[in-house]
Amino acid sequence: MQIPGLCYISIGLDDFDALKYGCTTHLATYILNELPKKLRNTVLLFDYPNLVRLNPSIPWKTRGNGAIAIRLGIPCEYASDLSVLMQIIEELVEDYINRFLSKFDVRVPDFEPGLVIARHPLSNDLASLYEKALTDVVVLDHSFISKLMRKGFMVSQRYGRRGIIGASAAIMWLYKGRDYTFELLTYRSKKMYGKSRCIDEESVKVFDNLTRGESFNNYDYKENRILITPHGLDPILYGVRGETPDAVKKALSIIKVCEPLVAWTVFRSNQATDDHAIYRVAKELNPFKTCRISGVVAEKPAIVRGGTVIVKMFDATGEVLLAFFKPSQLFNIASVLDIGDYIEVQGQVKLWNNLQVVHVEKIAILNTSITYKCRPPKCPRCGKRMEKKGLGKGYRCEKCGVIIFNPELECKKIVRGIAVKLSLPPPHSQKHLMKPIDRYGKERNGYSYELLPVTITTKIIEPLEFL
Repeated sequence: MQIPGLCYISIGLDDFDALKYGCTTHLATYILNELPKKLRNTVLLFDYPNLVRLNPSIPWKTRGNGAIAIRLGIPCEYASDLSVLMQIIEELVEDYINRFLSKFDVRVPDFEPGLVIARHPLSNDLASLYEKALTDVVVLDHSFISKLMRKGFMVSQRYGRRGIIGASAAIMWLYKGRDYTFELLTYRSKKMYGKSRCIDEESVKVFDNLTRGESFNNYDYKENRILITPHGLDPILYGVRGETPDAVKKALSIIKVCEPLVAWTVFRSNQATDDHAIYRVAKELNPFKTCRISGVVAEKPAIVRGGTVIVKMFDATGEVLLAFFKPSQLFNIASVLDIGDYIEVQGQVKLWNNLQVVHVEKIAILNTSITYKCRPPKCPRCGKRMEKKGLGKGYRCEKCGVIIFNPELECKKIVRGIAVKLSLPPPHSQKHLMKPIDRYGKERNGYSYELLPVTITTKIIEPLEFL
């Protein structure tokens, strides 16, 4: 992949989505289309831009908690002194903010953008950063920033706030071979912000049928509901996810929209991979960690306010409280669990009045306990059904006074109506990182990097309508 005179760098971006209208992918699309003009049009990508979702449990996350990594081959004159490249990118970001975010007056106090650049090869010492930011809490302090800088990262002084955690973690997603998918994001005209999105529903079904097995979560047929459109005021018109760039790009010619589509970008992503669901045991759980954990149901399920089902589970290291919420529709399964059932769940740890509770997003029933319904014995003298008198007190016939200890009971096995299987929420309730049923068996472990022209991955069709 080496080309003489070309050096390799990654740009990391995070938290440029403001309260209502912003979107870090929108900024990334702008940079992808404008940066080559600043670098004499000698820019090549060595990967599709990366949309990297991070820990969904972090309370201060942005809406989708997605960070961006743009991986470039650029003239070495720009890579030898990263401060020159940083200045160029900062000018593009500032132009974007002045023309887009400021127009909508959405630069709020919690606007915490991060911009970093890393020269390749990346440092082995930062290999764990992505997984930490995906599954746990990363603290932004002086030592964190110092370590980045020692390992060849340049951190923007203008955009060096909390978002540098996500920005640097997105860059380090490259480091380890992992499963991935692709997403085509399309963008609407700035004149349409705040208005309902206009997409032909039947064309979404056509796309779904034509790309069956190549794309997923386009349409919920049980709810008769389009799944490719966001619901906020951000600039995305629709996004389709799939296994290859060609599969998702088919949407551009199949899905019909009745409003301007002004730009598009294809991202490689960790979405729909379950990459956040790492195996833990009970004693390893802490607030805001993600997990996949198995154990035995310890008590009958309890239903609390709002219809949420609470289940206590234990493994060899301790007890875990599990919460199943109505929108996930997993509460129906949780409510019929019984003591002794062996289950596996994945989710995120939250605090409920100082109690750690796993908010469950998937459940697999691995084995079910056998339950019996038993009747008291009949009196050997008169044949009437006896009554239990209490623990250790045996059974007594109320008619003739006969008492029997440890009798043989009449027991029948109960058919419970719960199956050994994996259960997920319906498609419209599945979060970004959650692997849908359609992707099981399609997992990959690594990506073949190749040099790509920028125009293959992105296009701004109507520049005046984009910003």
